[in-house]
Amino acid sequence: MKSNNYNDKFTYLFEKYTIDIKNMKFLLAVSGGLDSICMFNFFLKNKLNFSVCHCNFNLREDSKKDLMLVKKLSKKHKVKFFSKNFDAKKNARKNKVSLQTAARNQRYKWFNYLLEENHIDLLCTAHHIDDNLETVIYNLSNSTGFRGIRGIQVLRGNVFRPLMNFNKKELIDYALTNNLEWREDSSNKLTKYSRNRIRLKIIPQLKKINNSLEKSVSDTSRNLSELEKFISFQISKLKKEYVDNLENGFKININKWKKKDYNFFLLKEYLNQLGFNYSQSDDIILSYNRVSGKYYESEKFKLIIEREFVFLLNKNRNNYKINFNINKVGTYNLYEKNIKFEIIDSSSFVLNKNRNVAQLDLNKLKFPLLIRNWENGDSFKPLGMKKNKKVSDFLIDKKAPNYIKIFQCVILSDNKIVWLIDHQIHDEFKVSNKTEKVLSISIN
Repeated sequence: MKSNNYNDKFTYLFEKYTIDIKNMKFLLAVSGGLDSICMFNFFLKNKLNFSVCHCNFNLREDSKKDLMLVKKLSKKHKVKFFSKNFDAKKNARKNKVSLQTAARNQRYKWFNYLLEENHIDLLCTAHHIDDNLETVIYNLSNSTGFRGIRGIQVLRGNVFRPLMNFNKKELIDYALTNNLEWREDSSNKLTKYSRNRIRLKIIPQLKKINNSLEKSVSDTSRNLSELEKFISFQISKLKKEYVDNLENGFKININKWKKKDYNFFLLKEYLNQLGFNYSQSDDIILSYNRVSGKYYESEKFKLIIEREFVFLLNKNRNNYKINFNINKVGTYNLYEKNIKFEIIDSSSFVLNKNRNVAQLDLNKLKFPLLIRNWENGDSFKPLGMKKNKKVSDFLIDKKAPNYIKIFQCVILSDNKIVWLIDHQIHDEFKVSNKTEKVLSISIN
């Protein structure tokens, strides 16, 4: 194929996805391999406004040569260049993930930083048709659902893949025709990596069955992308009807949802969008109507099954873990609310039976007070009772929903619970006719 035809093929995806080729700024992730060097050259020939970034994970002895090539090309053509060294092995051990996952997470975090810091519109990576084929086969073997076998998207968020119109053979032809210099990654031949085994061992066998394998998979990916749009539309309709926002997340009316989605296919896809894998989704659906209070976690959400509802709570650490001291009166933040501590003279004391207010005998308290989440084994003597009661039993008696229990806090004085917040005070700290000063605690 002639070079100008290759260039038409390159610019086609910009037109298809209405990307402003003249006015937008691009950041190219260039490894120094053939694919990314071809991408660099295409951008250069079309005189686009772009910068280049290179990641060095120091996983090969000759990785510095990759860096030097990309740096040399950028300098030669006066293209702004960024580079960074990463310790992917250390990151993988720390986060207990695979080496490839650790490297991917590190580089995309850095890419996003560069985009924001330099006001760049899109990150461009050099994925192509053959990469898509590998991805589909890999995902198919890992139960990723239809999104996995949909393959690599050309445009997703701020990531654009302008070579998704090319196969590897075409890129090799383009590189040779234009006398491009590139580096070969020796690790691409190591079959200990899953993707390499797919590329080197499995795909050649599949091509014996279907010589147009890349095109077939590419067509299927395109069809599944359209299916994804349709499913997302159907999910959005159900969300409007059966999902209600909460202060710290949202809840799904599972009984009503089931009337429109009997087999829970759409619910599973919705949960998948929220970060729950298909195995978790299956278990959640099986647990529905069986085990109230059971919970599951994704990276961003904690899901709790509560009778006919599924509650999804934002997993922001600040939303859940509470543990701080109160050294003096004043107003403090507790989740999304304020908790106020003030001292009242007994002569002006008026009993307040609101459950959001605790009135305690100041002389019986020892500062600093501690506010924390309740824990299994916590107990206190509720007002009017003669014996201690476990907090867990108290909350069960009050029929406190499980999605509320997760936020339940207690206030302690000298390791003794003085108030189960929003519920009841400890009997020993109640105000009596001998009380001189009252500590009033209120939530609003």
